[in-house]
Amino acid sequence: MGKLNDSLLSGSNGRTGRLVVANVLGTEVIRMRPRRRTNQPSDKQSLIQQRMKKCLDFIGGYSAFACKHFGYRVGLRSCYNLAMNNLLLAFKVNYTDMTITPSYPEIAFAKGALLQPLPTDLSATTAGSFEIEWYNNAPAGSSRENDDLQVLFLQDNAITPIFMENMAKRIDTTVSIQVPVYLQGQKVHVWMCFRAADTSEVANSVYVGEVQLL
Repeated sequence: MGKLNDSLLSGSNGRTGRLVVANVLGTEVIRMRPRRRTNQPSDKQSLIQQRMKKCLDFIGGYSAFACKHFGYRVGLRSCYNLAMNNLLLAFKVNYTDMTITPSYPEIAFAKGALLQPLPTDLSATTAGSFEIEWYNNAPAGSSRENDDLQVLFLQDNAITPIFMENMAKRIDTTVSIQVPVYLQGQKVHVWMCFRAADTSEVANSVYVGEVQLL
C-alpha cells in the first residue's frame, strides 16, 4: 500500500511500497527506502557510521554558512552536500587500527571565487585570545579591500568548531579573536576566509594552523 500525489504545479511526491518519489528543486527523484536493519553492523560499518556522525557534528558549527558559501550547486548536489563531502574526505578512516583521524589542513568551510587569504602569522600573546595576521592581496582602492574576515576555530580533539563572522576587513591585515574562558590554555585549530561585504561571494577558506592559547 502507498500514496502518490501528482500535481501540475508541485510535481509528484509520495511513496508506494519501498519506492519514494520526491520533488527536489523541480526535479522528480525516485529513491528506494532502506530496509530496517535486523542485524548488528560490522566493525567497519560501525566505523563508517562514526565518521558520518563526526562530520555531522563538525559541520554543525557552520552549516548555515556552508549552505550558502561552499561552491556552487551541481545538479542535485547542494552546497551543503559539497561541504559534507569535503569533511568525509578529510576525516581519514584507518581500518587496520580502526580509528578516525581528521586531517585539519584538508578541511574547508568555504569555497568561492574571491581572492584567497594569505595568512602570515598565527599567535597567542594575550590570555583569552589569539591573533591572525595576513597579507592584503587586494588591489589598492578596490572593493576587495573591504571583504569581511570569517574565522572558524576548534579546540584540539573537540567535536564542533566555533564560527565567527565579520571579524575584520581584508585591508586590516590583523585581528585579535577573543575565545571562551574554557578554551584558555588549550590548543586550537584555526581557519579563515573572506566574504564580500554584500555577502554575495566568498573566497576559498584556508587552514591557518594550530596555536596554544594562554
